[in-house]
Order: sequence, then structure tokens, then C-alpha cells
Amino acid sequence: DKDDLCPQVAGKPEFKGCPDSDNDGIEDKNDECPQEAGTKAMNGCPDTDGDGIKDKEDACPKEAGLTAFYGCPDTDKD
Repeated sequence: DKDDLCPQVAGKPEFKGCPDSDNDGIEDKNDECPQEAGTKAMNGCPDTDGDGIKDKEDACPKEAGLTAFYGCPDTDKD
């Protein structure tokens, strides 16, 4: 416990005893989405459609789109 930075919760040795609840390699305290596995590029949040917009900010998280359309596609290209 003397070396554990998070002695009240179970954690990982690589994070000095602090948790990574979703096992994405990002310590919960630095993870914007600690209950959903994500990437470092997305600060720990998922980007299901790979359009560079976090699912939690993406109006169309399962369909790649544009930032200008809040993550939704411009299907008619106008």
C-alpha cells in the first residue's frame, strides 16, 4: 500500500496500482471514457466508424462522416 497510488481500488502494476477499467491501456484518471475501450488518439474514447470523431461527440457513430456535420456523412455531396 505504501507504493500504491490508488490503495482503495484494485489497479494495475504499470499504473502504480491505479485502475484501467476498460483495459484499453489508458489509466482511468487520464481516460475520458473509462468504461469504454478507446485509443490514445481519442483520449481513451472509442471512434467506431474511424472518422476521427469520438463516439460520444458523433451524431452518427456507426457511419463515417464529417466534422462539419457532427460526424454524419454528406451523402448528396453538396
